[in-house]
Amino acid sequence: MMYAKVIVGLNQPEMDKLFDYRIPEGMTVEIGVRVIVPFGSRNKKAEGYVISLSEKTEVSADKIKELLEVLDEGRPTFTPALLDLAEWMKERYFCTLNQCLQAIMPPGIRTKSSWTVSRKSLDAETKLTPKETALLALFGERREIPLEEVQAEFGGDCLTFLRKAEGKGLLALKQELHRSEYKNEKRLYSLDRDHPLLEAAWKKAEKEKRLEGQRLLLEYLANGREATAAELKEALGITDSPIKTLLKKGILRERRQTERRNVFDADTVERTQPFTPTAEQAAALSALHRELEQEEKKPVLLHGVTGSGKTEIYMQIIAEVLARGEQAIVLVPEIALTPLLAERFVSRFGDAVSVTHSRLSMGERVDQWKKARDGEISVVIGARSALFLPFPKVGAIIMDEAHENSYVSDITPKYDTKDVAAALAKRYGALFLMGTATPDFISYYKAKQGEFLLLELKERTGGGVLPRMLVTDMRKELAEGNRSAFGRALQAEIRRNLEKGEQTMLFLNRRGYATFVSCRSCGHVMKCPECDLTYTYHAKEHALACHYCGRRAPLPKVCPVCGSKYIRYFGTGTQKIEEEAGKLFPEARILRMDLDTTLTKHSHEKILAAFAAGEADILIGTQMIAKGHDYPNVTLVGIMAADLSLNADSFTAAETGFRLMLQAAGRAGRRDDRGRVFLQTYQPQHYAVQYAAKQDYEGFYEEEMLMRQMMGYPPFSAFFSILLTGAAQEEAAQAAQELAERLAQADEEEIATILGPTALPKFRGEYRYQIIVKAAEEEPLRQLVLPTAERMKKERNRNVRVGLALNPTNIV
Repeated sequence: MMYAKVIVGLNQPEMDKLFDYRIPEGMTVEIGVRVIVPFGSRNKKAEGYVISLSEKTEVSADKIKELLEVLDEGRPTFTPALLDLAEWMKERYFCTLNQCLQAIMPPGIRTKSSWTVSRKSLDAETKLTPKETALLALFGERREIPLEEVQAEFGGDCLTFLRKAEGKGLLALKQELHRSEYKNEKRLYSLDRDHPLLEAAWKKAEKEKRLEGQRLLLEYLANGREATAAELKEALGITDSPIKTLLKKGILRERRQTERRNVFDADTVERTQPFTPTAEQAAALSALHRELEQEEKKPVLLHGVTGSGKTEIYMQIIAEVLARGEQAIVLVPEIALTPLLAERFVSRFGDAVSVTHSRLSMGERVDQWKKARDGEISVVIGARSALFLPFPKVGAIIMDEAHENSYVSDITPKYDTKDVAAALAKRYGALFLMGTATPDFISYYKAKQGEFLLLELKERTGGGVLPRMLVTDMRKELAEGNRSAFGRALQAEIRRNLEKGEQTMLFLNRRGYATFVSCRSCGHVMKCPECDLTYTYHAKEHALACHYCGRRAPLPKVCPVCGSKYIRYFGTGTQKIEEEAGKLFPEARILRMDLDTTLTKHSHEKILAAFAAGEADILIGTQMIAKGHDYPNVTLVGIMAADLSLNADSFTAAETGFRLMLQAAGRAGRRDDRGRVFLQTYQPQHYAVQYAAKQDYEGFYEEEMLMRQMMGYPPFSAFFSILLTGAAQEEAAQAAQELAERLAQADEEEIATILGPTALPKFRGEYRYQIIVKAAEEEPLRQLVLPTAERMKKERNRNVRVGLALNPTNIV
């Protein structure tokens, strides 16, 4: 007798443990498969995941239940490496194993459950309570209604009442499971040449003009051809009618063929050969090849200036990995970078390459996941979820633009892709390579300490040089009467570019038209009621939008507080820059690229392809245009408001601002010495601006790390951000205060500094309170915070949730 240890896919922390199930005779079960199990006292059907198998169980024979079904044709959803990774993530990110498995498995394939309530025939003597009478009245003439309809009428906690009604024989609760397989089925039609009616149908079709479509169809398929309905209609000019008629008579046969979707056509991409490496690239490749041979591999940080040929190094290492029969994962921070990078990799490796990201359809994403599982592809390019594709033997994980904050998940589990990739690479024995022109300071610190292998590329390939950086003091511009977002020097350079037929990129890390909308009479600022955060004004829709929850609201004509008509827009967004550029340079062809213009599928590719083809003179965008793009004709970059990131409420604000300035600057003059970059700022004296103007990463790193050491910020300390959230403000506030007091009592040796609780802006309808607990060393901090927070979670009611994050870059 064999038993499966299963974790049930329920989002309840108390259920996050393994349950033993007997494997029925004749059922084949592997570790990592999805199964359907009976769960709970009423044996409702639930999806679960087999974590291990055993010949023994401690559950008594009369209580153990059997597995009901194995899903996915018995193919494991999780490889052994991914299961082990999920266990690691659970401990690292203070969440449940089920939450980690949900993050790893492909989207959209989870089994969904629905319940219906059916009424039964009543005995005439059955006595009904008023509530039962109201319930039966809800049915009307129907025999069955969805459970959601009952819950809407009687409240979401009405199950106890329904169970009692079921016990009295008034109704029955029924569960149905729904599965989305996202199959891409092609229907192919052919003739049944042995059908007894075929000859008569053919003769009739030849005689009668009204059956011309059937005659054409029969002639087309007579030689054994097989075709889809679309192909038949296009080739013959017929409608669906003759196809349906002959199919109904049985003369046509239908065959269904499942095909996996391709997300691009590799045959349309011109193939390329490896470039001869420069001396710097050759040295880096030599070091990487040595590291590939090591049994215990160090993570590698490839610090290369923009245009230094990091992508070519990625491709040559991948070629080595594929030659060994292994697979490679290439991570990118932005969807916008995926098609550009994919084309370069496809040109080298053909249809061994695929991509995956959230803008693909669910069916396309599931098919790419299956291709990886079944060995149909060897290289995948995508955002952070690409890390979890079920390759059998990964040989290299490459993280491009490794400094990006978008690699940090903002939903549970709140993982840092860099750490997870390193952990997964260790489990596969794979090389983990992080490439960036501006490493995040924690990674650079680890490289300096020898924890990572540091490789550097300090020169651009092809003789290119770094652009000239010019700082514009916008305070002087304002004092001298220039109220435009464009400094006069930048205006002159844009006109020069337009005259010479060269292209310009304008970078502003804020979308929308205006930063906020306010009443000039009373000072009231328009805010999202769900998040308590300021709305951004979008001119095209003439509406207010919350960039956190997505809520939209019409622009008020009068102030909702004082009734004044003096509503004004403050600040600048990409929409406003686009409008102003259109007025200053009416002859220019302008494109804008931000979240608002890239909501539809393939919108990124269309905008970038148009700009690459020279169909626009100016590209305006947020940080999605500031990285990874290589346009030879871009000779001018304007960083419209360098201060935006410098003033964020984070200890990493200066680092983030510096990095964005250098990344945006890296788009200019990648082929020659024509590159010019204008840093427009109201803080020209800020040390981040000064070092960015000199393009001195090392100097900025040294100064910033001295400041962090003095202030006790990571990596010279550790801290927990504890976030308590709840729908009721008083409950959340009380829980936060109680937890802060418990932490202070538990800190007997006074190793920590406890800050807060602090009320944060309301977010998506919930109240939030934050506690920061800071200490010199991580391990004692863990021993203080984790057991205290865990006890709090168990003892408090479920109305207040407690979330933990260790050393987060964004503490809000």
